Amino acid sequence: MVRTRQFDPDVALGKVVDLFAARGYAETSMEDIVRATGVSRYGLYGTFGNKRELFEKALETFAERMGKRSFLRLLDEDASLASIRRIFSERVDEMCCKDTERGCLFIHTSMELAPGNDEIRDVLQKFLGRMSKTFSIGLANAQRNGEVRADLDVGAAGDLLTSTMFGLAVLARSGFQRDVLESIVEQTLAPMAA
Repeated sequence: MVRTRQFDPDVALGKVVDLFAARGYAETSMEDIVRATGVSRYGLYGTFGNKRELFEKALETFAERMGKRSFLRLLDEDASLASIRRIFSERVDEMCCKDTERGCLFIHTSMELAPGNDEIRDVLQKFLGRMSKTFSIGLANAQRNGEVRADLDVGAAGDLLTSTMFGLAVLARSGFQRDVLESIVEQTLAPMAA
């Protein structure tokens, strides 16, 4: 009887996320994935399914990595503008880390696959919609607590914060320095304050 190689699916998936984020979907072959994870094709297919299914799992893992826990803090009634600023600070820290192999999987996916693939576009739009809604809830909580302008349209502001988050990822990938990114965050958030 042939024994299958044991591996930690979470560790393997983390490596796949990094690979897709750095290279994109089209430029990443199954052979690249096998090499990066050290897991056979059989093991990968048996655990994750085909390349497309593996990619969708990678998108979900990347969303977790983007600070899902930080975003969940915005659902608390005591969420504040400082909570939102902390999320941006965490993301800017990650964007500016020296690991040049890291990229933004959502940016790659938006540019590479979403225009021609309804299924992937739907996955991205759901994720971006959830992010925008969570920002809006955090802003509404901060608004009730007197931290955010009473006249602020929190729905539109949630969309603005979401687009800012992804715009920062593009700028960071293009080589913009931390001080520029931090200034953009400040210029985005300052007008919302009460």
